[in-house]
Amino acid sequence: MADLKRDVVYVMLTSALPAVGNFVAVALALRYLDAEWLGKSYALLAFFFVAIDLFNFGSPRIFTVEKVRSRVSTLIFLDCFSAVGSTAVFSIFGTLLAYCGVFARTQLGVPMVLAPMCYGLSHYALGVMRFYGRSGTICLISTVSAVSRVLIVVLLITNRSLEPFFPDLLLLVEAIYGAMLLIAYLHSTRRGPPCGSEFFRPQAENFNFRTFDYKTFFLENRKEILGSWYGNAIFSGAKHIDIMIVTFILGPASGSLYRGVKSVHNLAFNCGQGVALVLTGGFKRVMAALLYLPQRHVMAVGALVFIAFVSMASWFACRVHLFPTAALGSHVMQLAFMFVAFLGATLIFLCRVLSIIVFSADRASFVRISTFEVGASLLLVSVLSYGFGLIGALAGIVITGMLVLILSLLFSRRVARRSLTTL
Repeated sequence: MADLKRDVVYVMLTSALPAVGNFVAVALALRYLDAEWLGKSYALLAFFFVAIDLFNFGSPRIFTVEKVRSRVSTLIFLDCFSAVGSTAVFSIFGTLLAYCGVFARTQLGVPMVLAPMCYGLSHYALGVMRFYGRSGTICLISTVSAVSRVLIVVLLITNRSLEPFFPDLLLLVEAIYGAMLLIAYLHSTRRGPPCGSEFFRPQAENFNFRTFDYKTFFLENRKEILGSWYGNAIFSGAKHIDIMIVTFILGPASGSLYRGVKSVHNLAFNCGQGVALVLTGGFKRVMAALLYLPQRHVMAVGALVFIAFVSMASWFACRVHLFPTAALGSHVMQLAFMFVAFLGATLIFLCRVLSIIVFSADRASFVRISTFEVGASLLLVSVLSYGFGLIGALAGIVITGMLVLILSLLFSRRVARRSLTTL
């Protein structure tokens, strides 16, 4: 039990620390570095993660399937396909779009190949190291990467002549992150699985690159592979596509400011995932709370307190100049921008907390709601940013969050009624 609690803490830290590091790095960069160059650099990084997710099969998720891990001892070969595909897409199309002026151009060509190759080889390592009980190692690697992103921005602020190397350094951090995970995984496999572990099957075939029957494996497990790939390509990749959309429609400067807000949203997303993980321990109490909602006047007072809290946070963010919002115009416009940004972050947090209930009760409904969330978010961000600028883009996230929250609440309350009657 103590090991489980420790792993939960490590998982939450691993989710929160990179988001905090990204938030600090982006906030500093927006305040002191050139907004146009930042926008193009972050657009390149967003495309990097889109290319990564496009070929991420979710090998750790596939390995949890009993029939898969009973047959083969590792799925690292899936990451080899991921790395090759991601590297081809990112290096070719990323370079072409950089020459067209859409993305920032790297000063060196090596990071365009090294980053997707190393990162693509780390998917399986990241997941399986949790099965090996190495959550502390993953937390340490994530912390090093988060601190590195902040140190890069500090380095460029103190030495402005290195600013053209910003995209190179961003990609280099991702390459080192992937390499550290892969090295840690290889070291863990040499030490072997934890004593008494029932997860790893001793009868599984020791993998051999030359003699393994790849065709049969893909045919036998095509449903699991395609389902896992769909989850990563659609849901994970969508978190970065909107940055590219805003950059294309509104320009690099607006894209860099939108990236700053996205760092707040990503922090809310990761914290919501962590809270959802903790709440699974009190599943019955959560069900009861969802079923027996407070009276309407109590809910109205709670909504007013919530709006007041978001308004105060928005005012404070404008007061301390959290982001360079002066280009938006009047103080009222800046305050509205921050209010919509924090409102979207709060809705994202609440949606993530409820998502664990939806997922645990009905995975098909979870997929439908998540697909709706991705499609509606990208559509509304595209349309509203074209018509209303940055505030329109953020309003698209708020509208999507409200719709998803309502759908999740309705579904969760239905699950609560069903579960409490059977308990």
